[in-house]
Amino acid sequence: MLTIFIVALVQMPNLALTPGINQIKTTAFTDYSLGMVQTALAFSSLAQPIAAFCASILINKGIVTKKAVIIFGLCFLAADGILAVLLHTEFWHLIVLSIVLGASTGCFVSNVFGLIFDYFEPLERQSITGYQSSIINVGGIMMSLLGGLLATYIWYGGYLILLIGLPAAALVCFTVPNHKITATHREGKKSLKKLNPRIYYYCAVAFLFMITYTACGNNLSTHIAGIGNSAISGIAVAFQMGGGVVSGIFFSKLSGKLGDYSLSIALCAVFLGYMILSLFPMSLVLTFVAVFIVGLSLSIMLPRCIFVVSTLVDDPATSATATALMTIAAPSLGSFMSPIVITNITTALFGESTVARYRFAGFFVLALAVIIAIFTTRNKRKQKNVT
Repeated sequence: MLTIFIVALVQMPNLALTPGINQIKTTAFTDYSLGMVQTALAFSSLAQPIAAFCASILINKGIVTKKAVIIFGLCFLAADGILAVLLHTEFWHLIVLSIVLGASTGCFVSNVFGLIFDYFEPLERQSITGYQSSIINVGGIMMSLLGGLLATYIWYGGYLILLIGLPAAALVCFTVPNHKITATHREGKKSLKKLNPRIYYYCAVAFLFMITYTACGNNLSTHIAGIGNSAISGIAVAFQMGGGVVSGIFFSKLSGKLGDYSLSIALCAVFLGYMILSLFPMSLVLTFVAVFIVGLSLSIMLPRCIFVVSTLVDDPATSATATALMTIAAPSLGSFMSPIVITNITTALFGESTVARYRFAGFFVLALAVIIAIFTTRNKRKQKNVT
């Protein structure tokens, strides 16, 4: 459990880069639009599920263990930091760095969650996923603060923080069990067919949530460019992660009492934060308050989805696939689609205004909250009728 929590500190390495987005746009690649820069960085979210599914296939076949994949991913994370020093002058370098980052996190993030599925009971999982989410956000705070500070000196400075993957890999070597999946090759091939259909519902919710949630960090450095630099943007992202730390502490009780209604509450927090951002764009204090409220949603939404999915998996042959879908594929694809959907649509409708962008995303997420609340109510009524 301690190792899971320590590795959680490096599970949001992209936040080391987010505070420098405006710096990348205005100093390194001035010929490219903000949407193109955001999309280049989002390639990490596209590479994540590919790496995660490749790893899950190898794990299901018994070729490698989850421990080996986690160690490889953490070492690959550190390699990306070294690569940034060598490749940082061309726009395609930015894409390559993003792909390497995504491949590394795709290997270790889902399989760290898989350890929770494999070695802990359902009640333990609910507590662990909540605390883990808080620790992930603590790591995000450190990443964003250091990344924002380094980006003020050199745009690719945030990548240097990724070297932390090496000591994390060393820790995993000594503490994580090295058990192989005992499923047969045939079972591994059928793992997708054997998944409970409800798993896909929670994956869809996480996907749509990340499309809107990611818009906060992607546009933050541009949104506050008139009142702060990359370092201030890093502090703002740290406030956003701070919200996740707080909600993660109380997640277990909230999830236990409200069930899936907590998903709608998380989405309402995003809506409230985005409204504050759009109404008070020149207030640094209210910006910090707004992103903190948005951050509250992360440690409610994803842990709830992950916990429920963990209760729907009862076969070792499907564990790696289910975790890859829920912890990597759904949120990563949502993050990748965020600039493509949110930035491009709002640019076409309202120009480069980040105020309009946050407002558009806010109303979208509010509509999603209402739909999920209705769906949850219908499911509860069906369950009562069955009993």
